[in-house]
Amino acid sequence: MTRKNITTAEITAGRTDAEHLLSLTSADAADAERAVPPFRLTQLVMARFDMDVVEAAVFLNFCGAATTPTPQNADAEFHAHLRRVIDRYRLDCLFVEDAPGQYHHTTRPRGYDYSVDAVHPKDMETWRADYRNMHSVQQMFAASIIWLYRGGKDRVWLRRVPCTWPATEALLALRESGALSDWGRLIFFFPGW
Repeated sequence: MTRKNITTAEITAGRTDAEHLLSLTSADAADAERAVPPFRLTQLVMARFDMDVVEAAVFLNFCGAATTPTPQNADAEFHAHLRRVIDRYRLDCLFVEDAPGQYHHTTRPRGYDYSVDAVHPKDMETWRADYRNMHSVQQMFAASIIWLYRGGKDRVWLRRVPCTWPATEALLALRESGALSDWGRLIFFFPGW
């Protein structure tokens, strides 16, 4: 299965464009853009949906995170890391833990009236304003969580807000801010919503 012209093999096999891209994140973003075909951060996040556990572990390694054994309870492990990310990067104004269920299933974005399955206009306006006022690294985490939550691109929360970063620029910003391994773990631990 392929999503937006990026296959799992491109993320994990041999010296691929994605591997090369991840290895270049310590280099100048312009050099990295010229070295690999252009694709966006959303495409890297969505590639996770096609990865098995071994491929996801390779991806995690590319992000500079320590090797982690496959979690016994993937839902609990992802939820714990999701909460750490939300707390560490101060994203609590964007996400609330009030849904029925367990683990990460209880976490969902604010700005939506889930009881009637519709956007709550005032709350969504606040959500987008809070998102716009965040540092780009915080936005990258928030957008990645939304893409995971939605299972792909989003046209509810991420309308008219910055979220179309070239992957090279996003990975470089995440690495420079010391957040790349946290981001990689978020993607690695994702068990499905």
